[in-house]
Amino acid sequence: MLTKDLLRYKTQNGQIHPQFVKPTDTTLLAIAEQLIAVFEESLDKPRATLLETSKHIIDSTPGAPIIKRGLEKLLLDRTEFDTTPNEELIAFRQKFFTETSRLLSQEQFENYADYAQAAYGLAGQCKMFGTMTEEPRSEAVPTEMEDLTAKLYEDLPSHQPILAFKTLSAEHLLHRYNTAQVQGVLLHSNSLTLKLADSMTAELRQLFKYLRFNQLLSTIRKEEELYQITVDGPLNLFYKTKRYGMNLANFFIAVLHQPRWELTAEVQFRNKQRYQLFLDESCGIKPIAQQFLAYIPEDIQLFQTMLRNKTDDWQIRPGSQFIPLPGDLYCFPDYQLVHKSGIETSIELFHPWHQGHLIARLSTLAEQRDVSLILGVSKELEKNPLIAEALAASAYFSQFGFTFRDVPTIRTLLPILNSLV
Repeated sequence: MLTKDLLRYKTQNGQIHPQFVKPTDTTLLAIAEQLIAVFEESLDKPRATLLETSKHIIDSTPGAPIIKRGLEKLLLDRTEFDTTPNEELIAFRQKFFTETSRLLSQEQFENYADYAQAAYGLAGQCKMFGTMTEEPRSEAVPTEMEDLTAKLYEDLPSHQPILAFKTLSAEHLLHRYNTAQVQGVLLHSNSLTLKLADSMTAELRQLFKYLRFNQLLSTIRKEEELYQITVDGPLNLFYKTKRYGMNLANFFIAVLHQPRWELTAEVQFRNKQRYQLFLDESCGIKPIAQQFLAYIPEDIQLFQTMLRNKTDDWQIRPGSQFIPLPGDLYCFPDYQLVHKSGIETSIELFHPWHQGHLIARLSTLAEQRDVSLILGVSKELEKNPLIAEALAASAYFSQFGFTFRDVPTIRTLLPILNSLV
C-alpha cells in the first residue's frame, strides 16, 4: 500500500476524499505498462538499476509524479529481492576496517594516494578478492580503490539482485493504486463501520473469515436487512498499532468482493482535525485479489494437527457461521468444533489489542449458560489489571474460557471440550 507522502486526498466539510485515478485513462495505462515492463525485465539486476530505469520513466512521461511514484511503490511491493546476508563480505569488511584503523593510528600519509595504496594492500592481505595483489602499481590505485569501495558495500539494498516479480496488467495496477489510496487512509483511522446486505452468500461469509484471519475483532449487529460491523481503528489502540493498522487495511481488499457495501471511517492525521471517510460500491474499484474460498491459515492448520494428535473425538474447522448473542449482537468465531456425537461449539480468540471487545463480551455473556462459545484470551491481556479482574470475576470465563500465549494449545482446551459431552 502507499505511504503517507504518496497519498492523494482532499478534505472538505469534515470529510476526506481519496483522489482516485481512472483505470481507463490511456495515458496512465501506457505509463503503467512501461513501468511493469521495466520490472519484468529486471530479474537478476540490482535494485539500483531497476530504480534508475523506473525513475527515467517517471521523469520523462506526462502526468503527476506522485501518481507515478505510487505505481512504482506498488510494483516494488510485488518484487522479491535477495536480502540474504553475505557473511563472507561482512567478515571481510570488519577485518578490513580494523586493519585500516590500526594503519592510520600507526602511520602518517602524505596524500590520499599513499593511503589508498596501503589500504588496497591490506585488502589483498585480508584475502577477500583473489585478483588483488598486495603490491599494486601506484598509478592504478585510484581505479582499484573505486573497485574495492564498490565491493565493500555490494550487500547494501541498492545492490540487492531481483529474484522474482509478480506481474499484473496495467488496468489491474491502476485499480490496486485506488485500493491503496483507501488503505493508506485507513491506517490513520479511529474506527471503521461497514454495512452489508444480509445475503448470507459465500462472499459475506468469506468477508467475516478474512476479518478473523486478520485478527480484527468487531461488534456485529443486524439492523433489518443489513449487518453493521464496527471495527476499532489503529489509532484507537495502544498495542502494536502498526501491525493492526496493516491488518485493517488488508481487510478492505475483502470488502471489494461484496455486491453491496457502505464503509464509514473516522480518520485523523497526527492528532489533527478528524475527518469522515465514506465509500460504497459505487466508488468503482474492482477487486484486486481472488477470493480465498479454500484458504486455511497456517495457525488453523497447526491447531487442526495438534487436535488430531490428541483426540479423534473432535473435528475443528475455521469459523463459518454467525452465533447470535443477547442484545441483537452476533459473533463470528475463529474456530468451530464438532464432536462425534454431534455436539457443536465455537472458539473466539481475543488478542492483545482486543481489550475493549473482551470486556464487552464478558458483560454480554455474564448471565448466559446456554451459549456454546469458548473464549480464548491472550496472556498479554491478563497483564492489564482491569482485564485480570474481569476474568477472575467472570463465572462464564471460569467455565468456558482459557488463556494462551501465541496460539491456543490443546492442553488448555481439551478440559473445556470434555466438559461439554
